[in-house]
Amino acid sequence: MSKEIEARLEGIHHELSGSESDMSYNRQKSLKYHVRGINQGLNEWLRAQSRQQEQRSQNLKIALGLLGFIGLMLAITRAAGSDIEWVREHTLAFRLWGVALCTMFVGVSLERSAFVKSLWDFTVTKLIVSIALSCVVIYARGKAAGYINAVFHADASALPITLVYMTGLMVFKLLLPFVFAVTTTLFVVHVFAAIGWLKDKITGKQDELPPLYSLLSIFVSGVILFYGWNWSNGQLSDSRVPEKVYLMAHALDFNQSHDCANIDANKPVVFLGNAQESVLVAPYKLENIDFVTVFDGAVIAPGDFTRKKCDYRNGSNTRSTE
Repeated sequence: MSKEIEARLEGIHHELSGSESDMSYNRQKSLKYHVRGINQGLNEWLRAQSRQQEQRSQNLKIALGLLGFIGLMLAITRAAGSDIEWVREHTLAFRLWGVALCTMFVGVSLERSAFVKSLWDFTVTKLIVSIALSCVVIYARGKAAGYINAVFHADASALPITLVYMTGLMVFKLLLPFVFAVTTTLFVVHVFAAIGWLKDKITGKQDELPPLYSLLSIFVSGVILFYGWNWSNGQLSDSRVPEKVYLMAHALDFNQSHDCANIDANKPVVFLGNAQESVLVAPYKLENIDFVTVFDGAVIAPGDFTRKKCDYRNGSNTRSTE
């Protein structure tokens, strides 16, 4: 009986400690051999996952850097002075796309930060952000409707396309302080990072290359702050919003042709109500209204819009739109 116990103990010892027989192709492998194989496989998998994560992080940095560089070039390029007519005509588009790409750069940088990632893992954070954005949109729509009513003295629902675009503009103006705060924070953080690198370089403590990402972040943030401040105090200031309302409505909602026999054919109209029996008549027609005109144009919105009943030609209750 004791010999049987000794043989079993010896077998257990062999399974746990292994032996040279594990190297034999035909012999049964010990437990230690299999555990070692599992451990090696797991370590290889972890190293592969780490390499993939590092590669994804590197690719994201390259894409983010390229995004910021393209946005920076589009925003600062003096397209208005170009010899190419097409480039001059699309100067505003280049600047808007440049600022948009720079804003994406800042947004992605913010989302990648450990602070935002840790907060975004909680459901309450997403709930509060969703409620806040919903309130912003609702308030912006009411604000846009107020501007439209102030210009045309009509219900904003009569100009639905203008109402949509003006709501978007109001959302932009409401979110602008938040964008300024985030961009300023990013600007200050990377300025200190660049100063820290320069200080260590002067004292001989730093042998690495300049922090290119910090330098790019400084310039990108500067672009957003520069254009955001200029536009919010210029083309998109509160005093010029009625101009935008007037130009947008003429370009998007007013009908340039109509079948009202009692109204001058050269005066654009907006049909009011479901029955379309009355119209809002503009005092005159504006020509060649495009996005650049709406954004940069400076006009005075007239106050002599009139309401009239539309007497359809031949008794028809149809209208043609441009």
